[in-house]
Amino acid sequence: MCFALPALGAAVAPLFYGALGLGAVTEIVGANRANQQAEILGGQAAQEGASANLAFAREQEGLGARLKEDRKANAQEQLALAKQGLQAKGQLLAAERSGLTLDLLLGDVERQEGEAKSLLEQTMESATQQYRRNTLGLTAKRDDRLNAAKSKRNQAQGMTRGPLDVALGTLSSGLSSYTSLV
Repeated sequence: MCFALPALGAAVAPLFYGALGLGAVTEIVGANRANQQAEILGGQAAQEGASANLAFAREQEGLGARLKEDRKANAQEQLALAKQGLQAKGQLLAAERSGLTLDLLLGDVERQEGEAKSLLEQTMESATQQYRRNTLGLTAKRDDRLNAAKSKRNQAQGMTRGPLDVALGTLSSGLSSYTSLV
């Protein structure tokens, strides 16, 4: 049974109740749509966060493998260099030279071996530093992606509408209808 509002006549009251009901339905449908969009956006944010972590792990693994290969290659080059140095020293000693000439030639072989070893060590140190820089870059890239996912998740949370939102929206719609009919 319908009761008449104080300022509305019996003829206008059904219009008000109809507008109020229509406003309530509109609010409920809008809230459902917003909640569905928020759920989709939240799911996308979760996927993006997981994807950022997975990409970071894979790229980090690739950088680590590359550094390991570089270290192995460097160690092989140092071993080959040491072998060459020993062979050169052995050849000089086998030539049965003596005195100052032998000392100068042995010193020259050791100098060349030391320079080559120093160059290999510098190359390895440079590769290690580049690895560290790349790792920092990967971390920053992952953090950016995680922050974007978090922002999207926060946006999704802001989109959700609860029963109180629907009730207040319906009340606002009803007040607007009431004031326009009065």
